[in-house]
Amino acid sequence: MTNQVANTNTPNTVLLSTYSTQPVIASGFGTSPTLKGVTPNCFAVTVGSGGAASGTLTLPAAPNGWMVVANDVTSGSSLFLQQTASSTTSVTVTGYGITTGLAANMSAGDVIVMTCIPY
Repeated sequence: MTNQVANTNTPNTVLLSTYSTQPVIASGFGTSPTLKGVTPNCFAVTVGSGGAASGTLTLPAAPNGWMVVANDVTSGSSLFLQQTASSTTSVTVTGYGITTGLAANMSAGDVIVMTCIPY
């Protein structure tokens, strides 16, 4: 962790953190996916060949866990992504069909834009 700023403008002090360690693709996201970005704050994964219904990222250690927001900016009209697991060092996202609500594959070449926030 490189920066910590305490927000003292609210009754409950909030700790905002900036991590400088790049996320790592641990599993999923197809065969040979790529990651662009340098911090968990905002980055993109390009899904590899074969596609995948889910993917897991390794992140720097957080005090309690990670929250991820993920958007498929390529197939976003037919697929939504939801966080399905979290630990102090990882998050998992899973794709679901918008019309069916069932697990669905991210397609090869889809670009998934993400932001991860420690808690």
